[in-house]
Amino acid sequence: MVGITLAVFLPTLWSGFVYDARMQILTDPFLHDGAHWLPVLTLQVLGMDVLDGNRPVQLASLMLDAALWGRQPFGYHLTSVLIHTANTLLVWLLIRRAGALPGAGHTNATHNQPGPSDGWRDSVAWLGGLFFAVHPLVTEAVCEPCFREDLLVALFTLGTLVLALGHMQAGTGRSLDPRRAGACAVCCFLSVASKESGLAAPLLLGLVGLLAHRNWRADRFWPVAVGGGLLLVACFLAARFWLAPESVIFTYKPTYLGGSLAAALEIQPRILALYAQLVAWPANLCADYGAYSIAHLPPPVALSILLPLVAAIGWAAWRDARMALAIGMVLLPLLPVCNLVPIYRAAADRYLYLPLAGVALAMACLLEAPRIAQQSRTRKAACLTAALLLCLLAAGCIMRQRVWSSPLALWEDTAQKNPASPTAQGGLAESLWEAGRLPEAEQAARNAISLTNGSVADHWLTLGLILADGGQGTAAQEMLHKALAIDPRLANPDQRVACLAMDQRTATALRALLAARATGG
Repeated sequence: MVGITLAVFLPTLWSGFVYDARMQILTDPFLHDGAHWLPVLTLQVLGMDVLDGNRPVQLASLMLDAALWGRQPFGYHLTSVLIHTANTLLVWLLIRRAGALPGAGHTNATHNQPGPSDGWRDSVAWLGGLFFAVHPLVTEAVCEPCFREDLLVALFTLGTLVLALGHMQAGTGRSLDPRRAGACAVCCFLSVASKESGLAAPLLLGLVGLLAHRNWRADRFWPVAVGGGLLLVACFLAARFWLAPESVIFTYKPTYLGGSLAAALEIQPRILALYAQLVAWPANLCADYGAYSIAHLPPPVALSILLPLVAAIGWAAWRDARMALAIGMVLLPLLPVCNLVPIYRAAADRYLYLPLAGVALAMACLLEAPRIAQQSRTRKAACLTAALLLCLLAAGCIMRQRVWSSPLALWEDTAQKNPASPTAQGGLAESLWEAGRLPEAEQAARNAISLTNGSVADHWLTLGLILADGGQGTAAQEMLHKALAIDPRLANPDQRVACLAMDQRTATALRALLAARATGG
């Protein structure tokens, strides 16, 4: 399993930096200054205006890479691939240990039939782990080092669940098992300190305790582990919001999808239906989903997908506690990103990283159903079907990694998948400009301006820089004038770099354009 995961993600090791990594790793000096280790490890960073300052575990992982690799992308990608490999092993172990939950015994009580053999259980665990390892949806989190936060949330959340299920298997009964309980609580803290969606970790831990039908008064492991996890998470979140500084980096606050909470709640089922579609058929994956991405899922279609799915998984959860845990693993990590509060990205592949582990557990439960597990022919057919599916998923995963290999590849793909995205058109314009493809870059910049009705200064600036490189000095100055009229802060490129609103290459070109403006050139 480890070898397959590493082999599938081998192309990523030679990819460059894309998206936020270009700014956070290549431009921002914070990660590369050893003096910042103390504020990160002591959580003082929560009160500092730093990119990912509210995610100290994520920062620490990137700072460790920076200490080892500087600004070379290979090491950052290697770390992400290794964390994903560790998560794959945890999914495999979770599926094996989930057999301790009610409804996953060795006999089928309803029909008085023998349950699946240990050999078939082992095979199912392998298939579930590999499904998680090679599904194309995981590529966004694995291939972009600054999205590693989702890998870390999964690492610590899966870790606490595996520890808790190990306690059940150990049969410690009334003993407290303080080390394991403490480790579970610490994992919950590390999960939420990696990203806010880590809030799901103690909730999932409590769900395991409830599904186990244990007497929490007798088995003190559960109140200590769950209570300790909830307390640490609550304290971290309180500090995270209480200490949050006024930011010069995040000058634009996120707004509700559709403009209001009511509109967001109306659109959210369409996003969930999109997620269900991407899990079952991972085609048209996109780095920037928007209204264009859900145009084929009007509310009636979305509900026709979701309602039968909810009914089916509800019935399955009633019969098997493992399915209930799988559903919790899908839904609870999605709650913080379900647009109940404003977020910058309404939908993203990386949001499905941990939920995909729940899908893998659900798939394993289905493969252990009596109709499949008790007959050699059906087992062989299931294995062949699963092997074919895994091969197709692995091929799709490798192809998707090419998209995340360079900025130009990423934005070309995103603009094709979502042509209505100003972010994609703006990113494409900058990437084409860097590649020296000026006519195409100019068209992409004009597309971005059109999609935003000319309200974004950066798009005007990008167009001006492209025209300047093309020898159209007068037109470039006109574009710069429009950009400055919208955002006067562009007159100070060094400040924009310090605020992580501009990279050094753009700042250098802007300085030249400003100098020509000052001299009337």
